[in-house]
Amino acid sequence: MILVIFLSLIITPLGLVINKNYKDQSFVTLLIIPSIWVLLEIFRSIIFGGFPWLIAGYSQEGTIFNVIYPITGSYSVSFVICTISLIIALLLREKLSTSNIKNVFIMTICFTFLYFYSPTWSIDKEDFMKVSILQPNINIGTKYDDEKISLIKQKYINLISENSINKTIILPETAIPLIYERDKSFYQSMRSSEDINIISGVFHKNTDKNKIYNSIVVLNEDEQIYDKRHLVPFGEYTPIKIIFDYLSKKLNIPMSNLSHGDLKQKAFVVDNIIMHPLICYEIAYPQLINMGNDYSLIINVSNDAWFGDTFAPHQHLQIARLRALEAAHPVIRAANTGISAIINKNGLAVKNISLNTEGIINGEVYPSKGISPYMRFGDYPILMLIFSIMLVYCRSYRKYD
Repeated sequence: MILVIFLSLIITPLGLVINKNYKDQSFVTLLIIPSIWVLLEIFRSIIFGGFPWLIAGYSQEGTIFNVIYPITGSYSVSFVICTISLIIALLLREKLSTSNIKNVFIMTICFTFLYFYSPTWSIDKEDFMKVSILQPNINIGTKYDDEKISLIKQKYINLISENSINKTIILPETAIPLIYERDKSFYQSMRSSEDINIISGVFHKNTDKNKIYNSIVVLNEDEQIYDKRHLVPFGEYTPIKIIFDYLSKKLNIPMSNLSHGDLKQKAFVVDNIIMHPLICYEIAYPQLINMGNDYSLIINVSNDAWFGDTFAPHQHLQIARLRALEAAHPVIRAANTGISAIINKNGLAVKNISLNTEGIINGEVYPSKGISPYMRFGDYPILMLIFSIMLVYCRSYRKYD
């Protein structure tokens, strides 16, 4: 509840700009409010480690605005729908000027052209990759009970032995809540042959640095490890310890003293396909995807059991679908309690397992090649637009002050 109130308070400064007496004196005045809205969303995505959840732009996934995501990203969609909402409100109150009605008409024509043109930003590989995603549906009480480790392991063994399995097997975040280096034999035991790829979330310890990481390991003929870069505040580490250390100890969350992985890490290579790894919450940060001009896909392992039976796992899946749209690349998502899915490059979940359900997804994924404009330029275009609007607005304000 405190988090919800805090997130809501971040948007309240907008009330200093708009009120019942607001009038669109110029086109730039009309756009200043969407600009402030997006800046506040970006601020919320950064402060205290960031919480880029439920931004306005996420609400339009699966609509006509899908064409915008791979070009300028979700914040741009926030800007567009905020502008549209403001225009509708002013029209209803008969306070939209004639000149701005003309500007809105021009913008509509431009968007219509973009929608029907709908460029393709990536091409699919002719050969697909066969994957099996395991969703064990283990609740938090069981997952972090040391006496239940053998039961958790048996559940994974049963899922593999009782179902037809593809060559690449993907397990969720921290599949077994033990240090990977102390339990390597279990992961190797799941490889029935040398050509099997095991991809799993693990707790990985770097003995040289004496640090523990939330990681993903790939086991085939080699061993590849990725360490999570963007940790969840309070859940995985304590920000500003001098202030929040007492709160962290009070919460007593298991494995909440993890270390951040290096910002620059190599993507995985599995059967000559590049895999861009993201762990849980990292899927909300598109800048963590270092897309190259090779056939690749995005892999996201997660443990949404913390959310319980709420809207959050559905929202988490929606964020993953938006990353697929922005990158124009498919996403493979393996979640402990759900919602696991195979998402194509158009943001459509072609296969999924329902929340709080045990099961396996056997599916085919077509890696894509190509770099969308958003993956190339990130949020810089929308930020440049916003600052240009604010600069013109400030100059106009001084002129008529």
